[in-house]
Order: sequence, then C-alpha cells, then structure tokens
Amino acid sequence: MAKATEGFTITPNIMKTLLTALLLVSSATAADNPTLHPKASALPHTHQGPFVTTADGGVLCIDNKNALRSTDEGRTWATSPLFADPQKFNVSNERALLRTREGVIISAWMNGAERKTPPGWHWGESRAKWTDFILPTYTCRSTDDGKTWEAPVKLSDPWCGCIHSLIQMKSGRLVLVGQEIIPQWRHATVMWASDDLGKSWQRGDVLDYGIGEHDHAGSIEGSVIERTDGSLYLLLRTESGFLWEATSKDGLKWSGLKQTAIKSVTCCPQMARLADGRIALLWNAPPRHSPSNGSSRAELSLAFSSDETASWSKPVIVAANYAPGGRVSYPYLYERQPGELWITTMQGGLRMKVSTADLATGEIPVFVPPPKSVPKPGGIFMFGDSTTAPRGSVKVYADRVNTMLQSIGSSLSVYNAGVPSNTTTQAVKRLQTDVLAYKPRIVVMQFGLNDCAIDVWKKPPATEPRVSKEAFIANYRRMIAATQKAGAKVILMTTNPLRWHSKTRELYGKPPYKPDAEDGFESATLLAYNDALRDLAKELNVPLIDVHAAYPTFAAKKKTFITDMLTDGMHPGDLGHELVAELLLPVIRSQLR
Repeated sequence: MAKATEGFTITPNIMKTLLTALLLVSSATAADNPTLHPKASALPHTHQGPFVTTADGGVLCIDNKNALRSTDEGRTWATSPLFADPQKFNVSNERALLRTREGVIISAWMNGAERKTPPGWHWGESRAKWTDFILPTYTCRSTDDGKTWEAPVKLSDPWCGCIHSLIQMKSGRLVLVGQEIIPQWRHATVMWASDDLGKSWQRGDVLDYGIGEHDHAGSIEGSVIERTDGSLYLLLRTESGFLWEATSKDGLKWSGLKQTAIKSVTCCPQMARLADGRIALLWNAPPRHSPSNGSSRAELSLAFSSDETASWSKPVIVAANYAPGGRVSYPYLYERQPGELWITTMQGGLRMKVSTADLATGEIPVFVPPPKSVPKPGGIFMFGDSTTAPRGSVKVYADRVNTMLQSIGSSLSVYNAGVPSNTTTQAVKRLQTDVLAYKPRIVVMQFGLNDCAIDVWKKPPATEPRVSKEAFIANYRRMIAATQKAGAKVILMTTNPLRWHSKTRELYGKPPYKPDAEDGFESATLLAYNDALRDLAKELNVPLIDVHAAYPTFAAKKKTFITDMLTDGMHPGDLGHELVAELLLPVIRSQLR
C-alpha cells in the first residue's frame, strides 16, 4: 500500500481494516509477553496454575471445564472432564488446587455459570441490593488423581471476587481462603475449613478491615500458610499500600488483623512452603522505578522467609512488563522439583520456571521510563479533560485513533493533551503552551463535565456551576478563534453522558441534582451545556461530533447499558473510547482533504 500522508480516501476495505484494528486494540493486552528473570526460562505450555503433583510424579491443573494431566514436564497434556453436566459449571480463572497427603485432590473456584448481577452493574447504588450480586463458591474432589471428579459442593452464593489459596494443616484439616461481598459494598475475607477431606465445610470468621465501598475494596484475595508451630498466617490484599496479616490456631477463628511492613500495590499475594523449609511470597510490590505507585502491576516480586514470616529477604523481580498497562499479577507458585519453581499468572500471561539457586545470579534491570517525546508539527491533538487524558489500563480514544491511522499507513501522529479536572477556563490558559506551540494540523476539543459541575458537597454548598454556561461558550469561542488563527482545523465534541455511581451520589445526591433519576446527575446542567455547544458549532460552521447523543445507540448495538460504558459513572471505559474513536476517524479524514 502506498504511504498516505495527506487527504487519504477511506474505501470500504480500508474501513474494514480500521474496524479490525480497533477490535484488536480493544481486546489485546500489553502484558502477554513479560520480561523474565535472566536465569528463568519459559514453560513448554500455556496452562495457568495452580498445579499439583500426582502420585505417578506427573503434573495436574484445571481449566474452566477440564482437568489436565502431564507426565512429560508439561510438553503434552491429557484432559478429562470436571463435570457430568458441563453446562452448569464454568470454573473461574482465579482458583485453588490441593493434593492432600491422603491423595485426594480438591479444587476450589467461583462458578461463572451462576454469575448474576443487576442490569447495568450498579454496585453500591441505592437501587441495587448487595444480595443481587451472585458469584458462588464451590469445591470439587477427585480420589483418582484427577481422572474423575465428584459432584461439586457449594459453599456460598454471595459474589466472590477471588479464590487462590487452599492448604492442609498437619492435623489434616483443610483451610480455604474465600471472600464475599458484604452489606458495606466491599469484599471481606471468609475462611472455610474441612475435617473430612473436602466432603463438607465449616464457615469461619469474616475478616473486614473496614475500608472501601467499591467492588475491589476490602481486605481480600488472601493467601494462607501453616507455620512450624502449627499456627496459621494469612496475608491479605488491601488498598492501604501494604499487605495486612492475621493469625489463627484452627483456621476458623482469626485474630490480630493488622498492617504488615510489606509494601504492596492493590493486588493479591501468594505464599507457599518450599522443600527446603522456607516460605516463599510472590506479590506485586510497588515498581522500583516508581516506588510511590500504588496500582502498577508491572513487576512481580519474590521473597523468602527463613524465620516463619517474622522477616523476609530482599525481593527479587522474577518477571516484569513495562509496556503501557502491562501486568504480571495474580500469581501461582508451584515447586515442581526441590528448588525448581513454576510461576504462572492469571494476568499477563506469565509462564516461567526458575531455580531458586539462580535467583541471586542476575536481575531484571530497573526500568527507565523513556523521555517524554516532543510533538512534531502537523499532528492531531486531543484537547480535553480527564475523559480525554490517559487513564490506567483503559485504551483511550487518542491511542485508538493513532493505531487506526497507522494501520492504513498514515504518518500523522496523534497527541493527548487531556488534563484531569480541566474546565474551559483552565484550558484557555494552556492552549498555547500545550497545543498551539507545536503547530497542530487538527485540534479536537472536548470539555464540559467540569465546567457544568455544581459542587453541592462543599461547605457551604455551591449553588452555581464552576464555569457558567455563558463563560463556557465564551471560552470555546476564544479557543476556536486562536486555533484557527494558528492555521489548524477544529473538531468539537459533546461530552459523554453522566450516570450515578455510589461515590458521586454520595457527593452530589442533592438538589439541583436528582439522585433517584437515571439521568439525574446530568439533567441539572450538562444537557444545557451540550446544547449550547451544538448551537455554537452550527453558528461557526465547525464540525461537531455528538458523543453524548451516540451513547444510547452504541450501547444497544453492544447489547449493554450506558453505565457499562463508564468506569465510574463519569469516565468512559474501553467501550466509551471505542465509540469516540469510531466517530472521530471519518471526521478527521474529512478535515484532512
């Protein structure tokens, strides 16, 4: 294909290519090719842990419907069904697996086939009941090394976010770390114990550290180990920046829930007892290049305790992915042979093995972020607020449009000039330095959510928008005029819709907002601001993309709800940014002619 640099024509075949590229952007993950420790090697298979060793020395794991067995170190696998009626069960990616000393194999998992939520998610909202969120916890047994399996046993119905730790105590008791949604709209850890090798289970204590209200909040995703004195030690994920701990003598009653000194991002730990007696800990510590980062899962750390969890060795980074949105997280640790570790992850596609003796003989270099590139003249600038700016692992529309243009051979570059919390008043002040100084060819503008906000949560409550509608339009006039004077084309966009979320209803759920109406977070002011922008676009004959109006049709096309297109009722998720990219590309093409 000839390289397109100017007013390229989008034929039906090219449009098909663009939509395919957009789909790939939506579904691909940046963390499918992690960097391994220098002394590590890739496993010869793609199966995810947990793994157990069978009586014949083979390896066994499970997937969502089957047990998988290998007798040649994972090079080939044989399968057998987990369920007599596979339509009734779908094993979650987060799961636990144990082979007891008696030779019984027990699996524990959430059943995706019974997953139920209120239409549109609505976690924490007044119209939803916490009991309407259902993702049951099950266990299942095999007494012939995974060839056949007994009927699953249901432990509980409430929504469980993760299960990945199951051990057998010296006494023979099995201890399973579970979790459930609780009425406070977060998760809490729920402990289970069995004294008959998994035939029946007792429910133990609920461990709730009392913080958070969203669907990944709470003291959750725990891992348990038995210490040499017979006590149990539990580590839990929290949002505090540290793992939390608790201890028990019997697996049912727990005490001492408190913060540890182990720094951690918001992700789960995994502990295991090794053949040499040490306890190993896998978890996502804050990355070395960004130690204050509380959410990055770019590095997977491994440490050891030789004193029964009293202290831990200096962490070794066993795998990493530094690509945007890269993850190596939700780990499983399996000691295949004494000193030979198999490490796999649910997020990031990590499948590696490494010898513990080799860990100190090399390391993954500390990541050095590349310098921020200076935009080249003639680029396309996405100028907006937090709905434009980069946002965690979400693939924002600036990146999507850039990928789509590259897929058809365009040399045009797309730059993201979104700044969270920006109003048009702030945008006017930074237009020259952030955008016009780089001689753009096209500037896409999207503001309004922050301008129209009435901060009723303040003391005393605000009674007027942050920026009046008249000032909002005047600011837009100034930015359009300045951009056109600089020789660039302008594309305007209305905002995405707003929908209630537990936090926004808590802050804004009072007049003039209507907390009981589905559109009550936007009807007070936002609709009028978008109408005024539509009128301005007509008056100035500037192209306008009506993002707000396109949401209902796109949601229906995707067989979902507007709320599902927004991560928190305000910010677009991947589907929201997919919509904007689809709408933007044809308009950009028309402006380049």
